[in-house]
Amino acid sequence: MTTYLIAGGCGFIGSNFVHFLLKRQPETKIIVVDNLGFAGNRANLDGVVDSITLEVEDICDFEAMTRVYQRHQPEVVVNFAAESHNDRAVATPSDFARSNALGCQNLLEVSRRNPVRRHVHISTIEVYGELGESQEWFNEASPLNAKTPYSAAKAAGDMFVRAYMQTYPEMDIMLTHCANNYGAYQFPEKLIPLVITNVLRGLKAPVYGDGLQKRDWLHVRDHCRAILAMIEATCGDIPAEAATDPSKLPIYDISARNELTNLDIVSQIIRLLGKEPSEWIEHVADRPNHDRRYLINPARIETELGWEPKVDFETGLEQTVRWYLDNQAWWAAILERSGSLQFDWSTT
Repeated sequence: MTTYLIAGGCGFIGSNFVHFLLKRQPETKIIVVDNLGFAGNRANLDGVVDSITLEVEDICDFEAMTRVYQRHQPEVVVNFAAESHNDRAVATPSDFARSNALGCQNLLEVSRRNPVRRHVHISTIEVYGELGESQEWFNEASPLNAKTPYSAAKAAGDMFVRAYMQTYPEMDIMLTHCANNYGAYQFPEKLIPLVITNVLRGLKAPVYGDGLQKRDWLHVRDHCRAILAMIEATCGDIPAEAATDPSKLPIYDISARNELTNLDIVSQIIRLLGKEPSEWIEHVADRPNHDRRYLINPARIETELGWEPKVDFETGLEQTVRWYLDNQAWWAAILERSGSLQFDWSTT
């Protein structure tokens, strides 16, 4: 029986991974670490709370995390913990630098001093920056070119991960970059749940600028399957060529190749809710420095680990809308304590 430490396990992707892992490996031991910050939510683990151990700690706290490791002796660590909303990063960039860069390094160091079998760090497509007009996609060899406070903080974490991979070869570390995730338990500040919850409350769906920004969408369940495939994979030593070629490092880009404009996404959601998009869409001021397009190529994880997405976007989006319809008490509680999660960039 493997002991997992899931950092950020009360967040969107982390909690989905906990649910997924318990279905796949019901006898496994899971330690969830979460500081229950802005988007951390105990309710995400309703139904499985008796099957896990929850440690309310901050991954930036070295001594606290050391005690957690020593108490539970994890074999596999998966770090989902991050501040993750671009809008809030523009407003409070220091919070993102602390969690996404320092927190990442701190957890790596705890794993180094308290050895684990494998340490997996979950990053994002956005560290690659904006895709140029002549570029088809990013891949694992692409340079990091973050251009927002959020993606810059994640890229800083990535650089620590890559440095630890090569400086401490005795550690077994893997790194992911994923496309935009969607599915159950996503905090309603993000595009898909924001649109759903707005319309269900009789509010229009906000679309930044012209809405033609393109995004690459991945169902969270497919992402969880990819992470488990990585955990179970056999990895060799890092070759010397990795010093100049990052594609030789154990990094995997995860995508379902679902590229759609924000306007397309919003329109589909409104139609699934039985309404006419032209009557419910409101174009609003765009946020500063908004990436226009990014897309990653998942060929490496498909070829090397045999992973492929199983949830087609239309089905996944319909299931997601249905989940928010069926779980209105979950998101209503978030809105009650958080207030409006919609940013107004016209006044900044």
